[in-house]
Amino acid sequence: MSVERDAAVAGFEAAFGAGRFFDAHEILEQYWVAYRGPDRDFYRGLIQAAVALHHARSGNPTGARSVAARAVANLAPYAPSHAGVDVAAVLDRLGRETSSA
Repeated sequence: MSVERDAAVAGFEAAFGAGRFFDAHEILEQYWVAYRGPDRDFYRGLIQAAVALHHARSGNPTGARSVAARAVANLAPYAPSHAGVDVAAVLDRLGRETSSA
């Protein structure tokens, strides 16, 4: 299944913003699996951010912090924004919600 970038990112942002982190991960992963471009780590980082926040909300603080660290490593080079995504806001939310997990 081919998913277009704009639809995948818009779906990710809507789900992520609404706190539906598992859905955000699933939406963007469909695009990322087939993507072979130069921003692969960027999309991986967004997916990891969603997974980390899902773990934090699900009571898995160790998993949340572990995946969050990988997400930060993948997303930091793209801050403050990239490809229309407010990366700084994603990193901020990730830091706030996984540090207390």
